[in-house]
Amino acid sequence: MKSLMKFDPFRMINRWDPFEDLRRMQREMDRVFDRFLGGETMNVEGHGFWVPSVESYTKDGSLVYRCELPGIDLKDLEVSVTDREVVIKGERKESKETKKENYLSREIAYGTFERHFALPEAARTEDVKAKFSNGILEIIMPAPATAKARKVEIETAKQHEGETPVKKAA
Repeated sequence: MKSLMKFDPFRMINRWDPFEDLRRMQREMDRVFDRFLGGETMNVEGHGFWVPSVESYTKDGSLVYRCELPGIDLKDLEVSVTDREVVIKGERKESKETKKENYLSREIAYGTFERHFALPEAARTEDVKAKFSNGILEIIMPAPATAKARKVEIETAKQHEGETPVKKAA
C-alpha cells in the first residue's frame, strides 16, 4: 500500500536551538517563584494560598506599608505590631453562592495569607495607624531617626613600621 503523502526530508529535521534548554529552565524557575511569592498553590480543601503584593517606603518622616487586598472583607483582616515587626494576616473567602461549576480556568485564589515585615530599630510602634479603603490596606508609623554615615580613615601597615603615615579616607 502506497502512502499518498510526499516524503519531505526537511519536515523531519528539528532545528537545534542552543538556548531552548535555558528558556525551559527559566520557565520552570518562574513557575516556582510564582508559587512561592505570589502565585497560587492548592491546599487539601482546594483553596489557594496566596501572597498579596506589598510596597513599603518612607514619606514625610513616616514608614508606609501599602498592601493590595482585593476581595478581602475587613472582618477577615488583622494587623499586629511588635517592637520588631508588622504582621498582616487575612483570608479571602470564596462566595457561598458558587455552585459546583466545571471551571476551565481558575486564577482567583482563595485562602489565608500572612506577611511579616521587619521594623527598623527604634521604630515608634505605639503610633501605628492603619486604614483600609478600596482593597488597599495602608499602615503608617513615624520613621525612626537614622544614623548618619561618617568617613573612617584607613591606616596602612607602613604607619606601624615608623614610616610617614599614608592615610586614605574610606
